[in-house]
Amino acid sequence: MNPYLRAVRWAGTKRWFAPIGRHVLTPIDQRMQGRSVSISTFATGLPLGYLTTVGRRTGQLRTTPLLYVVPPNAVAAVVGTNFGGRNRPSWVANLEAQPRATWQVVDPAIEVTARPADPAEHRALWPQFVAMWPGYDGYVARSQRHPRMFLLEHR
Repeated sequence: MNPYLRAVRWAGTKRWFAPIGRHVLTPIDQRMQGRSVSISTFATGLPLGYLTTVGRRTGQLRTTPLLYVVPPNAVAAVVGTNFGGRNRPSWVANLEAQPRATWQVVDPAIEVTARPADPAEHRALWPQFVAMWPGYDGYVARSQRHPRMFLLEHR
């Protein structure tokens, strides 16, 4: 593992990283959608995709950059940790209200339908998320809630 990735993964396990991730990196990554590199994943090799949902209250399109894993039976799996924040991320509530979304890793974006991972899928995929980003375990401990995981399937 390259030293930079090791440092980024270490930082992601620290409590002080959550506000940086939520208020600095996420907005920057949102502006970098469609580019081949983002500020969060530069030189790390971490997989970053862009999930566009329909806002449940506004009806407006909302795009969120997310780390993901690729399960055997779907396009991607994403998990809603909100960096260990008290509330679930808005994109989770948006998917629960309207599971149709778009997913973009490279151009073009693809139409997907999101479905909650069943308990067996969650158990099988969670270790992959933690191996990729060790901070996820800390996020769960801090929030004291079970993060929602969704599988994105071709529509």
